[in-house]
Amino acid sequence: MIQKMYRNFFLAGLVIALVSCKTADSKPAVQIPDNPATAIVQNMGIGVNIGNTLDCIGTNTWLAGETGWGNPKITKEFIAALKNCGYTTIRLPVTWAENMGPPPDYTITETWMSRVEEVVNWILAEDMYCILNLHHDGGESDKSWILKAGDDPVGVTKQFAAVWKQISGRFSGASDKLIFEAMNEVGFKMWNQWDASTKDKKPEAYRILNGLNQAFVDTVRVTGGNNPSRFLLVSGYYTDIDSTCDPLFKMPTDTTDDRLILSLHYYTPATFCILDKDESWGKNQTNWGSDADYAELYRQFDKMREHFIDRGVPVILGEYGVNFNNKIEAARTRWITAVTQNCLDNGICPVFWDTGNDIKRDPSTSYAMSGALKEVWKNIKK
Repeated sequence: MIQKMYRNFFLAGLVIALVSCKTADSKPAVQIPDNPATAIVQNMGIGVNIGNTLDCIGTNTWLAGETGWGNPKITKEFIAALKNCGYTTIRLPVTWAENMGPPPDYTITETWMSRVEEVVNWILAEDMYCILNLHHDGGESDKSWILKAGDDPVGVTKQFAAVWKQISGRFSGASDKLIFEAMNEVGFKMWNQWDASTKDKKPEAYRILNGLNQAFVDTVRVTGGNNPSRFLLVSGYYTDIDSTCDPLFKMPTDTTDDRLILSLHYYTPATFCILDKDESWGKNQTNWGSDADYAELYRQFDKMREHFIDRGVPVILGEYGVNFNNKIEAARTRWITAVTQNCLDNGICPVFWDTGNDIKRDPSTSYAMSGALKEVWKNIKK
């Protein structure tokens, strides 16, 4: 969960009209279109993020590195532990900005590329799926750069392509279980759905994001090896369901049929998922599970399915989670269970956002899962 989320999702729980329905964890499973991309997403099962680690980013005067945000380095044993927990997919958020040279080549340091490759290989060696992305490169830290596309779309798109050329070239020989994800939660201040004053810039904002996604696909496809047919994860606008279901968002064209997947995130309602105390924009919601709560969840998933899945575009829910402070534990369990189950019912791969709070990273704890996650695994129907 990154800083942008507080800006991009904070009104989600406040602006959506709710209708009542019977409280339940899921609705009956729907028929999923049959194509290679939807099939692989269903095969990916249930995933988890190794957050706040390789995605750390510092400032112009401080380099965060892998351990800068308080987590230990990823180990081979930890990857095996995640598999033993039942996960079959790992999303590996990676920020490249701290380890990138100047233009025009933007050369990624060999040390960083090798470290990322080491972890990716550990994941693939466990026969798990791995999602590899550009993470806080699209954030708001001093060294972040993708959001500058709002002012310089041509220059940033060239940098974006240069970075993806290096990454996809390095991993061109990896198996199909490695999936590249274009970026993380990228949208532009020139437009967001909660600020009516930005509506005139809306088409331009989508044009820039669509252009970045197209550059991502075009770049990867010509880097050889397995990349011409690799499954690619295209980023929605802010990875927000409502914003991405806008007609202005366009999936890229591709030279290979049925190899593109859509990346979306889910932290709704924000007052429950993000807040741990009252703020000016909302009151901390400690409980979840009413008829209205489930109705909101169903509405969002129905919209996602109707706009994309039913049309043959599968979805990976790359992040979802709940703040662990000042929440009723049973409510956290209900929410995580309901989101996970609705993903599985709709042919979506759910990838839980964890930063070491729900799955411990200290080997002395045997990498124990939280009580909430243990209950989720007992309750879901795969």
